[in-house]
Amino acid sequence: MKTHYSHSLSSSRIAQIVGAFVLIPLIVLVLVGLFMAKAQHVFERKYHLRASLSKSYGLEPGAPVLVSGIPVGRVELVDLNARGTVDVLLQLRARYQELVREDSELGITKSGVVVGQTQVDIGMGSQSKPALPDGAVLRAVEPRDLGELVNEVRPVLDAVKQTLLRTEEITRDVQATIQTGGRALGQVEQATRELPAMITSVQRTVTSVEQTAASLPTLTGSINKSLALVDGIARDVKATTGKLPAVIDSAQSTVQSVKTLTESVKGVTEELVPLLETAQVTMSDVSTIIRGAKQTFPISRFIRNAGESSAARTSQGIPSLRGDQLDR
Repeated sequence: MKTHYSHSLSSSRIAQIVGAFVLIPLIVLVLVGLFMAKAQHVFERKYHLRASLSKSYGLEPGAPVLVSGIPVGRVELVDLNARGTVDVLLQLRARYQELVREDSELGITKSGVVVGQTQVDIGMGSQSKPALPDGAVLRAVEPRDLGELVNEVRPVLDAVKQTLLRTEEITRDVQATIQTGGRALGQVEQATRELPAMITSVQRTVTSVEQTAASLPTLTGSINKSLALVDGIARDVKATTGKLPAVIDSAQSTVQSVKTLTESVKGVTEELVPLLETAQVTMSDVSTIIRGAKQTFPISRFIRNAGESSAARTSQGIPSLRGDQLDR
């Protein structure tokens, strides 16, 4: 049977192979350790700074320490003291000591925007201030609590809520306006359909206006004549009105005279009654005389020649003085 080649090796050769298997992993471990030590800046000179917080805010030992976003160390210790506050010990590399000065401030942040690893962020101090020595106390600016942030954000949220409600109201108003606009468009469409008839009516009106305008000169002449006539009548009225006082005075005098005459006539009438009776008797006598005169020769001849025309005129005109007609 063929044996394995290791059985043909000498003991020294086997020892060399075993030693190589043990030595190579040790060398790899040493190299990895040296690399990690270099990455962790184990062999660099360091110094310590202290800070005090009201609470830890999730800060733990080993958390990175940043200056302007550059890692310069780590949190070495987070411990609660007798005063009830939290003491924080920072281990920083000495090469960045000149960046941390008396006016630098320590803040607690997250590696992400909201979530992530809690870390320490140190603001770079001004060049005019001295650098903090080893073991100095760094002033800390604690982050705001979530409740405080909520209290600050609450007015903004209320304003946003009011804005949303107002937006909803505006939306309803816009919808109502759109509906009203739709109705208005319907009315405009109806008015557009009625527009030809309106245009025809306007054209007829324009034609009437043109005809009226054409007849204006004639109307103007008639009006001018009427105005001239009115002026003449006004002048006549004015002249007549000027004579009214004299006419009124004359009328008053006439009325007074008529009154006086009436009174006189009344007295005369009373006196005329006997005279009338006497005159009637006298007229009777005169009628008798006239009848006798008509029977005489010349007068009777004249009466026959006058004929019926004279008799008609006599009957239509002044009453005859004959006695027989006076009695009728």
